[in-house]
Amino acid sequence: MAVFDIGWTSIASNGTFNWFIHGFNSKQAVAFSIVVFPGTGAGVPYPVGHATLTQGESFEHVDGTKAYKVYMRNNAPFNSCNVHLLAQVESL
Repeated sequence: MAVFDIGWTSIASNGTFNWFIHGFNSKQAVAFSIVVFPGTGAGVPYPVGHATLTQGESFEHVDGTKAYKVYMRNNAPFNSCNVHLLAQVESL
């Protein structure tokens, strides 16, 4: 089992971000997770890091590679958040 840091993004308060990740082979199972850090907000002395990850669609290309689309939402009403997307990959 390997874990990869896919990358990170900043999401505005109550905002969303979609990510399309490709390059996995057809014999790999992939599960995504996020690590959330509070961002900033005007007049917010104690920002909160609160986000939701939804693992959405799965695609298989004609060459046999796999791709996934994930959806992230910042649930903090008054500040941004920074989200790191991780992928846990298991070969079958």
